[in-house]
Amino acid sequence: MPPGASTTTDPFAAFAIDREPGYPPPAMTQLLGTGVTDHRGLVELPALAVLFDDLGGMPFYFAEPETSSMQARLSMSMLHRPEVHDRLRATAELAISDPGYGSTTVQITRADGSVVCVGTARNVRVGRPVVDGSDDLALPEPVAPNSQPAVAPLDPALSGAEVVAQLIDGTLPVGPITELLGGSVTRSDDDGSVAVEFTAAPWMANLMGTMHGGVIAAMLAQACSFDAQRNVRAGGGYQLIDFTCEFHRSPVVDGRSVRVEVTPVKLGRRLSIFDARMYDGEQLLGRATADARFDV
Repeated sequence: MPPGASTTTDPFAAFAIDREPGYPPPAMTQLLGTGVTDHRGLVELPALAVLFDDLGGMPFYFAEPETSSMQARLSMSMLHRPEVHDRLRATAELAISDPGYGSTTVQITRADGSVVCVGTARNVRVGRPVVDGSDDLALPEPVAPNSQPAVAPLDPALSGAEVVAQLIDGTLPVGPITELLGGSVTRSDDDGSVAVEFTAAPWMANLMGTMHGGVIAAMLAQACSFDAQRNVRAGGGYQLIDFTCEFHRSPVVDGRSVRVEVTPVKLGRRLSIFDARMYDGEQLLGRATADARFDV
């Protein structure tokens, strides 16, 4: 079992997320830490996915709080990575809506006000019963996720394919965020594709009892990150800068494994594009595309 997974209670505690009191406008905060770093010791886009998804649904929900709603699609853009110990603040605004659908804009900033991430969430009313019927949106005070150390920087002499091979055989650690998500890289193919498996654990549930959309997005994005790593040159770096995901079906959070298969669509010297699909067995649960810079 990944370190800390047995004591994790919900997505907000896992990613140290809090809601600011008052509405409107909605705002949420996130304390970063070593526990959400990746296999390179960096905070990447996957670490922000739960914050982005949850806040991206709040303005649409509050427009008609008598009915349940969820996000059908997320689109996130980043340029500058946050620091490992940053405190982030996110705000959101309902841009367009009708009774059934809406689109919300989301912006995430650092403590100094500089923008880290922007994007949109597509909202939809679903009428699903709420398992956790509490009307209290307050969250326990978050604790920065620093119980695990960040991993050491990668050996620059290793090619991306060699790094991923060592992630598969356990020579290199997959990183705290992947451990949190119960993830492991299981396959690396000659065509540049990879497969990553994650554990759909009970702590990942949303108010409706299925996997929180932000956790799904984090899994898809982290799998895309591993495929970017698979295809980077020796001594080179990469960063996910654009990510879009769509949710088809919510994974059941009963400890089963879900599989993400990632395939490179375009490999360039500066920018590469990846396609990811999440499965439970042969059932398609979600899909994503990601753009990665290779000139970092």
